Amino acid sequence: MSASVLVPRPTADRLAAAIRAVPGVADLHSGRFGEVALLYPRHRVTGLRRTADALEVWLVVDLSDPRPLADIAAEVRATVAPLVDVPVTVCFADAREGAA
Repeated sequence: MSASVLVPRPTADRLAAAIRAVPGVADLHSGRFGEVALLYPRHRVTGLRRTADALEVWLVVDLSDPRPLADIAAEVRATVAPLVDVPVTVCFADAREGAA
């Protein structure tokens, strides 16, 4: 059974939208080869990966937001935590000026 199945598709889509709305987040990052994604039939949610122990959230940081990365990570965790029953790991994978 794929780890993606443990996060229902509607929840994954809501998570991705909520994370992108966090100030300081420019986008979700799909990894170097597109390997960071939750996979569903004919659909993928990039930037989220379910492991045995956690839900990983891979971010592209918005450099125009002056907040510390720790504050952005804390807000992302607070946004995601109510929708999943596992710890949330935030990974800063890239940075750019301005949101997507």
